[in-house]
Amino acid sequence: MAKILYYDASCGISGDMNLGALVELGVDFDYLCAELEKLNLAGEFELVRKNVLKKGIAATKIDVVPLKSQPHARSYAGIRQILESSNLSQRCKQRADAIFRTIAQAEAKVHGTDIERVHFHEVGAVDSIADVAGAAICLEYLFEKLGVSHVISSKIELGGGVAICDHGELSVPAPAVCEILKGVPVSLGRANFEMTTPTGAAILKTCADEFTDGASFKIEKIGYGAGSKDAAGFANLLRVMICEADLSDESGERNLSARAGHGEVCKQILISTNIDDMDAESFALACEILRENGALDVFSRSIFMKKGRAGFELNALCRKQDAQNLKDLIFTHTTAIGVREIEIAKTELKREFVRVQTKFGEIGLKISGNGQTQKIKPEFDDCKAAALAHGTTIELVRKEALEIYDETRKTKG
Repeated sequence: MAKILYYDASCGISGDMNLGALVELGVDFDYLCAELEKLNLAGEFELVRKNVLKKGIAATKIDVVPLKSQPHARSYAGIRQILESSNLSQRCKQRADAIFRTIAQAEAKVHGTDIERVHFHEVGAVDSIADVAGAAICLEYLFEKLGVSHVISSKIELGGGVAICDHGELSVPAPAVCEILKGVPVSLGRANFEMTTPTGAAILKTCADEFTDGASFKIEKIGYGAGSKDAAGFANLLRVMICEADLSDESGERNLSARAGHGEVCKQILISTNIDDMDAESFALACEILRENGALDVFSRSIFMKKGRAGFELNALCRKQDAQNLKDLIFTHTTAIGVREIEIAKTELKREFVRVQTKFGEIGLKISGNGQTQKIKPEFDDCKAAALAHGTTIELVRKEALEIYDETRKTKG
């Protein structure tokens, strides 16, 4: 059984609705506020939490309140700089950047420009930056402290009518939302207002492992995040649940693997192509771009092609909803004129994340499997930062973290 985070997006999703639901679900609000201070935007905003009723249902409303006038627009590069210069964990930085990159790619496509030249208006405001960074912080909390391992979403309701933005009136769904959610199941028209914002769409597109209305699970906890608008016939709420679910496929292969002690089986997409007319540096850059845009793994090997030409086989492993975007990126950033695509079953050991306090600071560890198959690995980015800060080696930091973890485990035992 896996612990999943299930999004019921039948009333859409926005950045503030997401924060409200995840805080009500169990993310400590004071922890969230303290982590957001690491953005180094002190004095620019504050988080306000309220308990509200929507059609008789108790929910949490979180507002990001700007405290001073904001820049008219920020570029994607500028937002990336805010994230990189922050004191957030490397995993939070990467997840928040991936969400913003999803929005930037959509805006670039809509406006016919390059991703680095995209300027965010509404999404570049401090409240949206806090919403996205807050989403990354909350998800890391749920993964590490509450044991969540998968994120699944229902189809997403987009709403209808007209939305007012910096460019004027736009029909709902807005062009950026449509671009972000290409390939994702959606519905329209439940209300005459925008029910899914670009920020909300990007959070789910980037972070959800699967979109389905057919999930079967046992509910453990429920959180409701309130939207700003009221609907006539229903409560405008985002419902998020922590559930236990058997993620096996109909053939029972996952259950068989789990009984054998090998962990969970999940379905992923493997995209491959052969390239023989591209320089190594450009090839390496293309691999980096794929990793930054949803590829779970990117790997290559040297091959010999027809007429004895030396080349590379490029492979990208991804979730089904990211496959189309990655294929587009391969065609854009490599010389490939065709790709192969197959669905594979991947067996994964059960994973959990813990943090230990060492003399070099707090270090995260990834625990995979159990019993004889258990593998314990200190997080490289934490060890690197600690080694640089204390003038020591990564190996000494790793050794210290493993010893502290082992002592803690013996004490609990």
